[in-house]
Amino acid sequence: MRLEAVHSAEGDEACCPTCGGGVHRRVFGEMYAGSFVHDGERVEVRRVPDPEYRDPVYLDEITQYFDGGLYRMWASAVYLSRGGKSLHRDAWRAAFGPIPNGCHIHHRDGNVLNNRLENLECMPAGEHLALSRSGRDTPEGGWFSERARYRAAEWHSSPEGRLWHKRHAERAKSWTKWKREEKPCEHCGKPHMALVRKSGASGKFCSQACKVAAYRQRGKANEYARNYRERKAAERDG
Repeated sequence: MRLEAVHSAEGDEACCPTCGGGVHRRVFGEMYAGSFVHDGERVEVRRVPDPEYRDPVYLDEITQYFDGGLYRMWASAVYLSRGGKSLHRDAWRAAFGPIPNGCHIHHRDGNVLNNRLENLECMPAGEHLALSRSGRDTPEGGWFSERARYRAAEWHSSPEGRLWHKRHAERAKSWTKWKREEKPCEHCGKPHMALVRKSGASGKFCSQACKVAAYRQRGKANEYARNYRERKAAERDG
């Protein structure tokens, strides 16, 4: 399998949005596209991609251009998407046609930002989910393992993570929705400028130390109330 250069006319609307050039890249010749299960038997998908197919263009860590539109990594999303549709599924569909029922499109190298066609594979949904579950390394099979927490922190401090947070802040403009008012601390009574959110909720404590102290005090009060109830119940039973 190799890549061929596809030259387009100067007025071609599908030219690269990054450099404006008329040269695109696409997979040349027949290639393996994955498999699916039909009537209890596995069917291999091996086809020649559509001759008009072009791989997505990488713009930055959270944005790619494909088929005339921009696909972005949105808040809480796993894949790049546009208008509710995922880039990797749209790319496979543009190259090979409809995705067989009950199938997912898998990133072979595990990198969801690598949406080149040679990295995409059609496979039964159950097999794809099993691959996802195999990455969970906690005894209970949960997502929040030590490795997951480390990778999350690593991503948030990465260039793509920082870019995502910057764009999210610019869209949300949360600083315009909140204000500060002087209120007494609920633990020590000292006046402080409490953050008041649009919902009406506001800060209760002047410092983290007061917040922790109030939490401990509340815990002791709850323990005393519980012991009192247990003592009274024992007296009634006795």
